[in-house]
Amino acid sequence: TGCGDAYRAGLLYGLEKGFDWRTTGSIASLMGAIKIETHGTQNHRFESQEFADRFKASFGYSL
Repeated sequence: TGCGDAYRAGLLYGLEKGFDWRTTGSIASLMGAIKIETHGTQNHRFESQEFADRFKASFGYSL
C-alpha cells in the first residue's frame, strides 16, 4: 500500500527536524493515514498547509 514508506518518511522528517518523539510519531502516523486515503502505492500528494491543518485538527497543536 505504501503506508509503511509514508510512515517512515514522516519518521525520518521528524527526526531530521529535531522534533520530540511524540511529535515525530504523530507526523509519521498522519503521513501513513494520508497515504491510505489515496489509491495506489505512489504519487500521493498534498500541500504543506493541508498537512499542517490536518495535524492541528488531529493532535491539537501546531508544528
